Amino acid sequence: MFSKFKISLFTSALLSILCFNLSAQTDSTERAGIELFPILSYDTDAGFGYGAKAFFYDQLNTRESFDIILFNSTKGEQWYKFVFSAPDFESRQGTEFPLALDVTFEYDKWKNYNLYYYGWEDESTNSTSQPTEFIDQCVYELAEAKIFLSRAFRKDLTASFGLKFKSINSYDYRRDSTLTSPEEVEDKYMEDPSVKYVSVNLSGKWDTRNSFINPSTGQVLEIELEYAPGVIEGNSSFFRQAFIVRYYKEILLKNLILASRAMEQVLVTSYKSSQFLAIPVGGSNTLRGVPQDKFRFFSEFLLNTELRFPIWWRFGGIVGLDIGYGSNEELYPEGTINWIVDPVIGLRFFMDNFIVRADVGFYQSDIGFYLNFGHIY
Repeated sequence: MFSKFKISLFTSALLSILCFNLSAQTDSTERAGIELFPILSYDTDAGFGYGAKAFFYDQLNTRESFDIILFNSTKGEQWYKFVFSAPDFESRQGTEFPLALDVTFEYDKWKNYNLYYYGWEDESTNSTSQPTEFIDQCVYELAEAKIFLSRAFRKDLTASFGLKFKSINSYDYRRDSTLTSPEEVEDKYMEDPSVKYVSVNLSGKWDTRNSFINPSTGQVLEIELEYAPGVIEGNSSFFRQAFIVRYYKEILLKNLILASRAMEQVLVTSYKSSQFLAIPVGGSNTLRGVPQDKFRFFSEFLLNTELRFPIWWRFGGIVGLDIGYGSNEELYPEGTINWIVDPVIGLRFFMDNFIVRADVGFYQSDIGFYLNFGHIY
């Protein structure tokens, strides 16, 4: 497999921060009321990326926030995201509140989206040969809308109920050019290239973190339950269960933070459901260094550990390790997926309302560079 190299032009965007950070302070907090961040990036998949992130806090004097991302790239990614929260996540962290509302709209389209799976080039030899990894491409289009209501029964105990609508369309498939007999390999994605569903979500969380944006102490125990009855499309019925543990502690030196996350997920689908329902793993939020959505699992385990430390002014850094394992017999025959272990290094820039994150992950022959927002957990 060829080596993939991604890089983000992080520094030039940071240098323009002072011109765009409008530190309009509110009476009740030292956080900026408006923060704007220009995005400038490059990677071999998306090409040159450009856009902006805008964060508006407490502009209506209700401790609400509006979080907006607009991003395009020369190779065809279009990513637009809008989040409204009332009260804002950081404002309600560690407080007992009667009701909170979170509304999210997201659209993400890739013109050259990679699909990974394993198979045999010649079915007659599958009893003796090792399966081959194939990488097809397609146009991938995701649209998602979520509305969640939350209540804190205590400062550290919160329950949430939400509805989610999600649509995934894939088309314009391009076969892996290494195939000698493409008609002999069953494409697991083209069987059901589209997914549309409405799901009901329940979650409970015990959370003692001292901050939502940049925690240095505390623990989180969270359970998530999601059910989609398949009322829109027959192949989109599933039940998902997730259990998440997060841990933050200052160790050895002042402001040297050990941060860890363990996450287990199981997704049970109806017979012959689309592979696009499976849990995507790989990229900036799961296993850094692994190409974006390289794996799609129906059961998965992730363990992420970082040491976070200050560097200078608003800059910080991390060194860490991402570990993962999962299963999906349709895409990955037995023995093709082993434990995945990726070392990670990264740079952080701390705004008042969010964190700018640049990470480098190492996976086999791949090096992944990512520019994103917020800690990975």
